[in-house]
Amino acid sequence: MGQVEFIILVDDVSVNPAKIKEVNGLSIYIEAYNKMILFDTGPDPTILEENSEILNVDLSLLDCVIISHIHSDHIGGIPYVGWVSPSVKAYIPYASGNAIESYIKKNGLVPYEVLDWYKISNNIYLSKPFYGPPWEHFLILKTRNGLVVVSGSGHPDMVSVLREIREYYNDEIYAFIGSIYLRNAPDKIIYKTIDEIIKMVSLIAPLHNIGERAKNYIAQKYLKKLVKAFAGSILRFPMKQQG
Repeated sequence: MGQVEFIILVDDVSVNPAKIKEVNGLSIYIEAYNKMILFDTGPDPTILEENSEILNVDLSLLDCVIISHIHSDHIGGIPYVGWVSPSVKAYIPYASGNAIESYIKKNGLVPYEVLDWYKISNNIYLSKPFYGPPWEHFLILKTRNGLVVVSGSGHPDMVSVLREIREYYNDEIYAFIGSIYLRNAPDKIIYKTIDEIIKMVSLIAPLHNIGERAKNYIAQKYLKKLVKAFAGSILRFPMKQQG
């Protein structure tokens, strides 16, 4: 049985800041079901290049790029991706605007606007776009243990998003990897949101804009479900048996 592998290339926190740069942004490299995927690109092409090289990730072999939403801390690395892996398809959410499409084309990638629930490949999917603002979509992978959901910033109501993903695929969410936008939220909103999300997931690997207060709350109250992850971390889950 193979594994789905996630390598965190860019995050606000690094496992080793002296070696792997930490910066406000997100990029995750994923190998799953014979596909190589880049989820977001971080804020800076040089940081994406340097961290990828240190982590032995060859972005010239990508099958596709997923842009979760249009904020600069998720799209800034696109020039490097276009340089090493030209003509690769870049999925963007509905109504992201002409500027991001032009930026993607200018840097040698092929933009593809996602309007609704979308199948990339067997066991690899994108949610429909949800409005935050801005519009944001989420990567979903089917694994032996259930769904793994990957989030860029989590600007929409993530409790509703995860409920809808679970209902649409008629499956439980095993792991949530990425951000819920709670960095600037009041404590009571952080606690309520985390409490509701934790009910729907077996594991949570918080990254990027979730913020330290939310991370600390998860560690204090839900330690058994917490997967600590930072730039440089590698996460693995068993793949769903194909056929």
